[in-house]
Amino acid sequence: MSINDDIVISPIGAVHPRLGSAAGKVEGRSGGHSGAPQPQDDSADIGLSHGGQAAELLFSATMDQTARLTGIEPEPALRPESELPGISHSQHLLLGMVMLFERYGARHPGLSPDEARQAFAPLAREGLERGFLEACQVLAQLNALPPAAQAQLQGLRQMAAHLLDERFSQA
Repeated sequence: MSINDDIVISPIGAVHPRLGSAAGKVEGRSGGHSGAPQPQDDSADIGLSHGGQAAELLFSATMDQTARLTGIEPEPALRPESELPGISHSQHLLLGMVMLFERYGARHPGLSPDEARQAFAPLAREGLERGFLEACQVLAQLNALPPAAQAQLQGLRQMAAHLLDERFSQA
């Protein structure tokens, strides 16, 4: 069964509507059930495509936060999600955490695998929570976090937390 946890974020319009140029005008687009133009927020010159960039921001922030908490140097060893076909955002997060766990275990050779897992699991959960907060804060500062996108990002965080619990609670 494939997990579909894509985040959908709509592009945001131009930055300076008061300048009076064509670049500053916000035009509605057809959409929704009525076919009428939908109003757009005109608050930033940033657009996130298909939610992948927000999910990548969550991934990056989570890996950084978890690496800091575990005392491991952040390393961009994991391939970008776009190069991993068929993998969901939450599975990508879990894969990154497993790679950090392997490095954590190598850094603490005196710990048994069970002890390493017990020590790493709460740090991974905390890293996910901090990464989520950081990603939401960045997107909010960019005015690129409408309530629907925040709910989808929250769902991704919850799915990743569930996968973490399953993976690191094994005996």
